[in-house]
Amino acid sequence: MKKKTMVKMITLMFVIAVYFSSCGTTNSEKADKIASTAISAQAIRTADDYRIVDWKDRSIGEIASPAWLLPAVRGNWTSFKSEWNVANNKVLKIGVVRHARLNGAQTIAEVQYAARLGSQLRQSVLSRAAVTLGSDGEFELVNNAATQTNVSIAGQERLTDFWQLVETTDDNGKKARVYQFWVVYASDSGVWDQLVAKYLFDITGKLPDTKAQQTIAGMFNDINAEIKYEREKTEAQFNAEIAAKQQALRQPMTTSEVRIAFQSNDPAVKAAAGTTQADTDYVAALAALSGGR
Repeated sequence: MKKKTMVKMITLMFVIAVYFSSCGTTNSEKADKIASTAISAQAIRTADDYRIVDWKDRSIGEIASPAWLLPAVRGNWTSFKSEWNVANNKVLKIGVVRHARLNGAQTIAEVQYAARLGSQLRQSVLSRAAVTLGSDGEFELVNNAATQTNVSIAGQERLTDFWQLVETTDDNGKKARVYQFWVVYASDSGVWDQLVAKYLFDITGKLPDTKAQQTIAGMFNDINAEIKYEREKTEAQFNAEIAAKQQALRQPMTTSEVRIAFQSNDPAVKAAAGTTQADTDYVAALAALSGGR
């Protein structure tokens, strides 16, 4: 039996054991067990081998991964601001595209960046809606409205981009290559405020219930403060969220499970709850950047 087959069997047995041990616990406790299960299972799993084959400006001495890239993805923009001379009051955001061809990644980078902001805003909305709304039905209406609402990035300035050609090798020795194209945007504080306000306005326009509309509209200050200037994640927090997102992609949650997860105080559980199949490439890029987990 291959080593990785054995690992997968051990992982499956571990997940089943934790699931049955959760019987009789509260929803909050179940949510926390979901996180623990995902993280522990991810620690057991052996990742595919990977290597960075090529990258932007390699021929003129650029390193395979700029010193600012991983810290920026984890919410620390100090190195980037120093290198690019960006004012401290600028709101900085980063997105990534994965594509078989570099020109394809470059073409859809802006669209995917807007989608990434939408996903981030959606998660912030739903983490509050899960607590303030009274039923799974109301929560599902808000979830659907948030999913259908697009984000406009008008007024944001594209500062720079960076790409890597990554080669992975799976359990069977099969190799595959994909371009990871990172892009950084900046906006003035007022521009960002308008982006969040319009996003919430568009969601409320899709809701049939006045109470739900008022609830979502009243979230502006909290959501804007949370997302405008992100807090830096530690390496452990970052990797835990990646593991939880990967688990959510492998085993999607029901609406009820998503709502329970958003009620948790664990950021990794909330990250899993906010993950959909549309995030597959984004999660894969994060995993590769963090060390192939």
